[in-house]
Amino acid sequence: MEIILIAVPFFFLLIALELWQDRRKNTGYYQFNDALNSLNLGVLSRLTGLFKVLLPLSVYYWVHQHYALWQLPDNSPLVWLAAFVFYDLAYYWIHRLGHEVAIMWGSHVVHHSSEEYNLTTALRQTGTLAVFEWIIVLPLAFIGISTEVMLATVSLNLIYQFWVHTRHIDRMPDWFETIFVTPSHHRVHHALNKEYIDKNYGGVFILWDKIFGSFAAEKQDIQIVYGVSDQLNSWDPIWANLKVYRNLLTDILYTNKFTDKIRTLLKPPGWRAPDMELRFPRNYATSDTLNKFDVPLSTTMKSYLVTQFAIVVGLVFALLLAIQERQLSLLSGLFLAVFAMFHCWGISALQEAKSYIRWLEPLRIVSLTGVSTFMLIGTEQKAIFFITTIVIITVNLLWFRYTASIQKQHSHSQSLPDCEAAK
Repeated sequence: MEIILIAVPFFFLLIALELWQDRRKNTGYYQFNDALNSLNLGVLSRLTGLFKVLLPLSVYYWVHQHYALWQLPDNSPLVWLAAFVFYDLAYYWIHRLGHEVAIMWGSHVVHHSSEEYNLTTALRQTGTLAVFEWIIVLPLAFIGISTEVMLATVSLNLIYQFWVHTRHIDRMPDWFETIFVTPSHHRVHHALNKEYIDKNYGGVFILWDKIFGSFAAEKQDIQIVYGVSDQLNSWDPIWANLKVYRNLLTDILYTNKFTDKIRTLLKPPGWRAPDMELRFPRNYATSDTLNKFDVPLSTTMKSYLVTQFAIVVGLVFALLLAIQERQLSLLSGLFLAVFAMFHCWGISALQEAKSYIRWLEPLRIVSLTGVSTFMLIGTEQKAIFFITTIVIITVNLLWFRYTASIQKQHSHSQSLPDCEAAK
């Protein structure tokens, strides 16, 4: 079983503990919509991950089989240690290029789009493939690190990075801060403040940043602001993955010089050809001007969203297990993955209280309930399948109707101060 899949329940447990700590101390590090959006993007990332790594993995496997300089044993602790250290070095450069090359930022930006900083932010991962990532990792195949060891190392590296996404840990002991990436280091990395931009790229070892000149220590006199300058202003996970690419494509299509088309892809994020700055100007937020995006939701809608999202997570977890155990064909897995992505998008429509949820949500409820019940019960028990499906659909539709009416009243009450001010 995939290591990250095993770790997921522990991730949710730690998030629950941090949320309890946040409520106990009244620190306000969690914002409902932002946290749910991070988790939603994490689910989407796991779904696309089933397919986006097929080509890079195939290339890595082929290079290792045909061009490895040595055949390193998979059962050697030294090989595992070397793989862990060398991959973290590769990760440093993947991560750094993800901030310094626009087309790679298009993938990595998803992780930085949260305007909060907590353990759910760690799960806010991209659903697209970083363009040059697989090339940077290929040297591991040449020196003889097998595909299996490499994949396990990648998973362990990501698991380590989970805990550093917190504001509840100030500083670790000095010796630890000197060698390893810590919450203090990584808060700097996620900051929008100009003093901290493009710093602390390390995954496990902060030593790489100190060696290559990208280290910055957290300062007590700087109030960190989180997020990106080109604010997402949406809870849509699909849009979060495509917005930067859409902007890049627009600039490439409309800029006049061919060399500027290439620069648009390879220059640092934010660089734009002079003619594009004039024709299609964009507004960027700073740590002084950023206003956090949110859509006010009633307590009833929040409860409904948490329940529906939990059902989607259960479906996705069952899907990942079935694929892991090879119980599904590639076509069936692809269909269910796309199906689950539709529900991730549906969750975001509820978060933004879109007008079209009045027809989208019933469609989502019927399809999700039918597929989930089918997976749990099986077609051989047709009567139970039919009755269970009808009951669950009816309850959910009635619940949604009630929730939507409460949310409408809540939205109206939230807008009253603005209306009164306008008078």
